[in-house]
Amino acid sequence: MATIHQIEANRLNAQKSTGPRSATGKATASRNALKSGIHSQSQIIQGEKPEDLEALTAEYFDRFQPATPEERFFVDILIRDDWQLRRLATADAQIWGFKIEGFFHPDKETPLGHAFSFADHTFERLQRRINATERSYKSALREIQQLQSARAPQPGPEPAAAPQPQETKPPSPAIGFVPPQPAQFPPQPLAVAPVSVPRSAAATLGHNQSTSVFFTASPAAVIV
Repeated sequence: MATIHQIEANRLNAQKSTGPRSATGKATASRNALKSGIHSQSQIIQGEKPEDLEALTAEYFDRFQPATPEERFFVDILIRDDWQLRRLATADAQIWGFKIEGFFHPDKETPLGHAFSFADHTFERLQRRINATERSYKSALREIQQLQSARAPQPGPEPAAAPQPQETKPPSPAIGFVPPQPAQFPPQPLAVAPVSVPRSAAATLGHNQSTSVFFTASPAAVIV
């Protein structure tokens, strides 16, 4: 019987152990509670090893790491189907051997053909079991992939990129189009109109004959 001191010591030790505190530790502890429903002793028949099934179970749990009872259910189906397919492959080989060794005088040239001619219906039933197990495996695989993709964190939307300034270019003229140029005219000579000056005015200018004065467009006059 435990003494009072032992009971008190156990109580104090229990208060110190509060379980995992980090998010990673809590997730690991939650997975530890979801043990596989595969019992190696009940799934093993003659010629099979329990440790092989335990190793297969550990491989699938490490691969999928089920976090819910639904995920564990489909992982167990994958394990059983995988184990069953291995068993059926062994049965296939044993059927061949059983039929060949069961003959009193098996054909030495074609023993496989001889055995198959007497076991075709057996192999047909075996193939139906194989096909059904493969369909079950594929269905369970799809289900667990959908469950785990639904609980996986979805990535957030990517930030929109800042708009880049667009470089404006002047519109290029159409091919074959020549812009019109202003008309250019050659320079015209200035018009000069002769004007007769009276003699009295010519005498004033110091000439003895009539002088012609030419007026240009400018206000100045040209006297000849």
